Amino acid sequence: MDKLKVIASKRNWIDSRSVDTLEKITHFRGVKRVVGLPDLSVGCVPNGMAVLVEDRIYPHLIGGDIGCGMSLFQSEIKKSKLKVDKFEKKLRKIDSLDEVSLEEPTSMGYNLGSIGKGNHFAELHLINEVKDMALFKAYGLDENALYTLVHSGSRGFGQIVFDTVSGQYDPTEGLALETKEAQTYLEKHFKALSYAQQSRKEIAQKLLKVIGLGDGFKQVSDTAHNSISQTVDGYLHRKGATPTDKGLVIIAGSRGSLSYLVLPTNKTEFSNYSLAHGAGRKWERSSAEEKLRNKYSKSDLERTAIGSRVLCKDKKLMYEEAPQTYKNIDIIIDDLVQAGLATVVATFRPILTYKE
Repeated sequence: MDKLKVIASKRNWIDSRSVDTLEKITHFRGVKRVVGLPDLSVGCVPNGMAVLVEDRIYPHLIGGDIGCGMSLFQSEIKKSKLKVDKFEKKLRKIDSLDEVSLEEPTSMGYNLGSIGKGNHFAELHLINEVKDMALFKAYGLDENALYTLVHSGSRGFGQIVFDTVSGQYDPTEGLALETKEAQTYLEKHFKALSYAQQSRKEIAQKLLKVIGLGDGFKQVSDTAHNSISQTVDGYLHRKGATPTDKGLVIIAGSRGSLSYLVLPTNKTEFSNYSLAHGAGRKWERSSAEEKLRNKYSKSDLERTAIGSRVLCKDKKLMYEEAPQTYKNIDIIIDDLVQAGLATVVATFRPILTYKE
């Protein structure tokens, strides 16, 4: 039986190197099934994959940013109150969200409530279009509310957890569950998941506080796409893959495109109970700036094709994370829908992205 399944249409662009890497992972000890999702992108360990292992764990398959994920919050503020110019001006006055204090912070150390670098961000969103009004209302969502989307992980906390086992085992053999190393890792791994979830909440609170909108909101969706979880079939390793047992799922676009709120169906077993986590990279970071710097200035990239604004003091990161470096989110979502994995509830339009 073929252990590898890649869920992608002919319209989708999938780098053959990422598929080759997934094929190699199928030969790791204990691996039962490997799934590449529509946002599959190249890397030493590709993003957009879910690996089911019978009786072992492979910490390097999810890496150091344990618990990295997406949280969507519905604020108490209505879109009629929005003053984007004012919000942008206030955010430009700070160097980092680390400067912002909350009245009741949860002290867990290791930069809790900080965004981090790379593709992490905090965004303000508005509803673009409701696709399934019955589901939209059933979950108590408001068409006129301001939403906050946060993508971040466990920062230094998760990296320290990973470093305790990194290089301590054969990468094709993994760690047997009964070993002390595996049990210690899993215990700390679950703490890192909680850390990342709490951190995303604090990031949203800080963002709203900076722009003067208070910190009142309710959580719509929270999913970690870098994790190991136990199932009846084994241990499921997700890297850039969203679980389907957490209710509504937000799948992020590329700063210059829409994001999608979806509800997983009950037919996700063949995708290792996983969905895409975003658009997926089209270009590697190492080549992004070279391809874009002669076409766009940093100020060009601060305004997207759909009218949203991007705030980031790091010029190199602006090029690395430009919308042009990502795949078409509409194709990613359509692949999930056509595969019977998800129902689209609504689309969200970013109005302001904050990166550090």
